Amino acid sequence: MQTDNAKQGSGLKKIAGWTVATVAAVPVTKMVESYFDVSFFTSMFAAVGAWLSQTIPIHLWLFWVAGIGSTLAIVFGVWALSEKRLAVGVAKSEEEKAYAKARDAIGKLNAVDATLNATMKELKVTRKKLEATESERAEAIAKIAELQTSKEQVLTEHQRVVLAAVAYYDNSNEECDVIGLSQRIKFTVVQTEGAVDVLVKRKLVNEYYASYGGRVVSLSPDGRAYVLHPDFDMSFLPL
Repeated sequence: MQTDNAKQGSGLKKIAGWTVATVAAVPVTKMVESYFDVSFFTSMFAAVGAWLSQTIPIHLWLFWVAGIGSTLAIVFGVWALSEKRLAVGVAKSEEEKAYAKARDAIGKLNAVDATLNATMKELKVTRKKLEATESERAEAIAKIAELQTSKEQVLTEHQRVVLAAVAYYDNSNEECDVIGLSQRIKFTVVQTEGAVDVLVKRKLVNEYYASYGGRVVSLSPDGRAYVLHPDFDMSFLPL
């Protein structure tokens, strides 16, 4: 059994050896023929042929096969590990780039947010200033209106007499003609007309003109409230 295995191994070895030698002979011959003598090259091939003609046991072939297989497995494993490490390195590099871009984007967003916050604060300050300005403007307008509005003065004696007389005419359901009123209270027409002008301006009496052209007056709602006040004295009327 061992002899058959040895013969089979020897035959395989011879076939493999001669095949490799034949393929490699041409380029090797071209490469080294300028450096080595032909006789040396021939003797080298003779030695290789003599080595190949030797009988090698099958267990030695199995050892060689196992060794070569192990070597190939180690080489493949190292290559696969290198490829994996390279892929991991590339992935980490891409991840770092992505993180760098994210950090840059976050930094820009933070800058924009800070600018926005500063702008909002400025807007709030401006708004407060504007509100203060509007308040000052409103106060100024009110002050101007107050200054432009003449203070309501107390009625003079002539004006009170005319107002009381108009009230008397209203109580008597008589038409109060200004000319007739002036004669009745013994005022001049100018005095009566002047008093009526003030009372009309202060909206204490209403005026209209009769069909004959005479100026007629009567108490307004404010005038009635004025003469009905407890402090208003009508006892001095010369009627």
